[in-house]
Amino acid sequence: MDTPNLSSERLLYRPITMDDIDFIYKLFSRSETNRYSEDKDVTSMEEAVEMYKKYMEPNDSGRFRVLIESLYGEAMGTIGLYLYSKEHKRAEIGYDLMKEHWGNGYITEAVKTIVDYGFNTLGLVRIEATVDSENGASARVLEKNGFKHEGTLRKRFYHDDKWHDELVYGLLKDSILSVCTEA
Repeated sequence: MDTPNLSSERLLYRPITMDDIDFIYKLFSRSETNRYSEDKDVTSMEEAVEMYKKYMEPNDSGRFRVLIESLYGEAMGTIGLYLYSKEHKRAEIGYDLMKEHWGNGYITEAVKTIVDYGFNTLGLVRIEATVDSENGASARVLEKNGFKHEGTLRKRFYHDDKWHDELVYGLLKDSILSVCTEA
């Protein structure tokens, strides 16, 4: 899957490169970034490089992740699609954002942009997301973008010495089309 260059009203999205490792370290060394994730905090530049190679390096592995930047070039977070299935026309979305940018609608805008790209460029029919049941802010972002809660996976992962339930969300392309035609 190609890693796109995209833009929206307030944001730019571009492939992440090795030149972004300092930002990757800064973002993923913060506990608030990883609080609702299965991943532990990055504690060294070597771990940041490993994370980059595993999750963010552009390749043809059925995923892409892009850097979210302000229109002025400030790195703010990352977003992408995973578990892409060309045959079944579906993928899973994932995202993160520096805490100082929370509450400004940036992730809601970024999710809309990636959803549009997935449906209109990649030809997806379904986009999925999973969210820690304690992460109400992320669930609201998905719901603002039309995702529907489809179920709960109980005790899905163990992180920070406790079990976490995961909420499963889905968005169908035809549900977006029906909302647009009703307006």
